[in-house]
Amino acid sequence: MSSKEEEKEVNDRREFFKGALSGAAGAAAVAAAMSQLGVPILNAAQDIQLKPNIPDVEPNSKQFVSPVFRNSPPWPKGTEGNRYDHLFGYNLREPSSIPGVVAGPQTYFRGLSDLPGGEGFHGAKVNLGWQIFTRPHRLELESHHHGHDEYIFFLGATLPDLVGSFDAEIEFFLGPEYERYVVTRASVLYIPGGLEHNPCDIRKVGKPLLISAVSMAPFYNAIYQTRGYQVRTPTKMD
Repeated sequence: MSSKEEEKEVNDRREFFKGALSGAAGAAAVAAAMSQLGVPILNAAQDIQLKPNIPDVEPNSKQFVSPVFRNSPPWPKGTEGNRYDHLFGYNLREPSSIPGVVAGPQTYFRGLSDLPGGEGFHGAKVNLGWQIFTRPHRLELESHHHGHDEYIFFLGATLPDLVGSFDAEIEFFLGPEYERYVVTRASVLYIPGGLEHNPCDIRKVGKPLLISAVSMAPFYNAIYQTRGYQVRTPTKMD
């Protein structure tokens, strides 16, 4: 193919997608084309109104038809038993750790304490929590580090848009040099094992703030400037 022909093909594709994206029907056509190319269409694609081109049900049938899966096997009838009971954990509710600041009950998964395991599963290797802050608070007063990686999510707490509802200001320090950051938008912070982090000052809370810390270890543990700290079996609520 000559360079002129290649250029024409690129322009043709550009014009196709430009026109296709101009309306809901066009977006559905793009989705259909992607499907033909083997690109999976997520359920969220229904937001661009795939229904005119991809029906919800087969003609004369009440069977749901997914816009993603084609010719799926029959829905299983299933069996009864308790072989996998040990894979479920239910002890997630705890009293607020900071009454008046963190809305309670709060939700925490304490890793190995809450999901110790059983046949073929040697217990959880991650622990995480979800806390909703309702007013400013100095959450951490000194720096610390972990022997494992950690991810901290800063989100709004208003459904359904946890990103768009973020309205807070958080001062956060990273590294032994205390490099300062101010979080003013929904974000996720990756903290590699061994990296010093904090203090943390939640300076402004315009709307409820959701902070979720995901620690890649079976228990929460940290080495602070003045002490070591580990949480294994905190108080749970029924």
